[in-house]
Amino acid sequence: MQSDEKLYELAAQELANSPRQGLLIKCLAKAEGNEAKGKAFYIEARVEEMKAEIIAEEKKVKSNAEIAERIKRQKAAKERIENSDPVSYFILLAIFVVICFYFVLKLNFVIP
Repeated sequence: MQSDEKLYELAAQELANSPRQGLLIKCLAKAEGNEAKGKAFYIEARVEEMKAEIIAEEKKVKSNAEIAERIKRQKAAKERIENSDPVSYFILLAIFVVICFYFVLKLNFVIP
């Protein structure tokens, strides 16, 4: 975030129009009843909360993008498997079987 001026503006507007009463009382208590300090504490607290909300939202968006990318990769892998040539698997299986029989015969095992 380049500048948090907009967040301060939003917090000041909130304080003027409809402040969160619990937070306002908490800030006034922290300011020991000094109304000007209490309002300043309120604005600072709200700006910090909004920053945390923005960071959480950015993480959520990033997480959603990562999930979408993972799903995309899984679908691509599934398509590759579904579109693979079954003949090549059969050829590999046949080669494996021939190699196994070769070693069985080479080692002089008796096949019942």
